Amino acid sequence: HGVTVKGLDNLLVRFARCCNPIPGDDIIGYITRGRGVSVHRADCQNIPLGEGGEEAGRVIEVEWEQSIEANYSVDIEITGHDRRGLLNEVLQAVSESKTNISAVSGRSDKNKLAMIHMTILIRNLEHLQSVVEKIKRVKDVYSVHRIMQ
Repeated sequence: HGVTVKGLDNLLVRFARCCNPIPGDDIIGYITRGRGVSVHRADCQNIPLGEGGEEAGRVIEVEWEQSIEANYSVDIEITGHDRRGLLNEVLQAVSESKTNISAVSGRSDKNKLAMIHMTILIRNLEHLQSVVEKIKRVKDVYSVHRIMQ
């Protein structure tokens, strides 16, 4: 998976879907009951970090391996002025950054505010930042941010 659990070998490692960590994010591991180690972003709200107690004792140090050659799903939300061609231009910007898209949905409201949800396949944090910057350059895009579930 591209993650090393400090001090332990041969553990099942899975990425938490609530925060979708990608290389470059600060990460932390949580030893689950029966499903190995769940890797979360360090700022994820779903990790019990309370002082003492059994739950806090299940948190373990993990780190990214240096040579990771994988793609990670990241959900982003784009908001902008609803106009003809906005979605097409956003998709073109993502395509130009040589990034695969695995899902797209969009809607607009009566105030002409468009919201586009997109799942893209990212190699690392720098790749994500470059895609976000490219999308932000599209005319009438107000904001682009990563979605935490």
